[in-house]
Amino acid sequence: MKKIRVLLLVLCLGCLAAMFSLSGVSATPAKAPERIRAVMVGDRLVDVALRLGVIPEAMSVRASMWPKAPAFRLGTQLLGCPNRVTRKAPDTVAKYMKEHGVTRLILEKSAKFCLYMNKVDPCDVAELVKDVPGVTIEYVDFTKGVVPAIHEAAALLGREERGREVAAAYEAAMKKVEAAMPKSGLNRRVLVLNGNYSETTGKCFVRIEAPGGYSDQYILGPLGCENAAGAMITDTMHVAKGHVSGGRLGGLEKACPDVIVATGDGYAVQMALRMAVKRNPSLAEIPAIKNGNVFNLPFYGDSSVLEYPQIFRQWSDALMQ
Repeated sequence: MKKIRVLLLVLCLGCLAAMFSLSGVSATPAKAPERIRAVMVGDRLVDVALRLGVIPEAMSVRASMWPKAPAFRLGTQLLGCPNRVTRKAPDTVAKYMKEHGVTRLILEKSAKFCLYMNKVDPCDVAELVKDVPGVTIEYVDFTKGVVPAIHEAAALLGREERGREVAAAYEAAMKKVEAAMPKSGLNRRVLVLNGNYSETTGKCFVRIEAPGGYSDQYILGPLGCENAAGAMITDTMHVAKGHVSGGRLGGLEKACPDVIVATGDGYAVQMALRMAVKRNPSLAEIPAIKNGNVFNLPFYGDSSVLEYPQIFRQWSDALMQ
């Protein structure tokens, strides 16, 4: 009887805690960002603007590489990626601004905008909108670091106080990352598989992230890990945006990764691995599969610059297992 009373007391306390938690959430709802009459070009710029509480009327970002991009579609017009608006369809931004009466253009300035498209530069849009009546062009410079860029964007958007808060939070998060960095490399072989599930056909597709890409540069390299994909990629395979088609995951046994990371749609990667093991049961002895070191982690393509500390920490925690 006493045990029952104790259990009831615990349940009641749990319910009260949940109620207070819910009331706190409802009392301080997330504030919707302000939509301003401007066009922004550049992932990092839009990422910082959103954290400052602002979204543009229209934007040009690498939507196919930035997991956050689809969430913008309901409130912002996507004009295509910077490669499209500067090279493939250079009249895109000017045409939109003229048709919608938008005169403010904000451009991201980066030392190297995209690892996979070396010639693409958001600043090139400036030359393409000169005939837009009353156009004003502003820049946010990321070449000096993320923190200075946050302050610069905050000044342009009239969010100076919020900018100081965002910059301080970012600096604190980066310090935690640096403090948690392993003193010696993890020395783990990591295979990064990007999954895509087709809702139309129900089919799963997997791509292999090639060595030298974003995961290598921003995560695996700093952690002292090796991209194991080299053993799976042949000279005849076509590398597009840092990935090759995974097909039936041929060469997985040769790659022999200690860890497999699934980016994108994790279900697609799980199904591909399941089918590969079904075809070749010996793959179950690969260290990553045998030890359960298969993790679904967010892809980092140097777009979500403010989320980088959290993404890095998540990868680090997984690779240390």
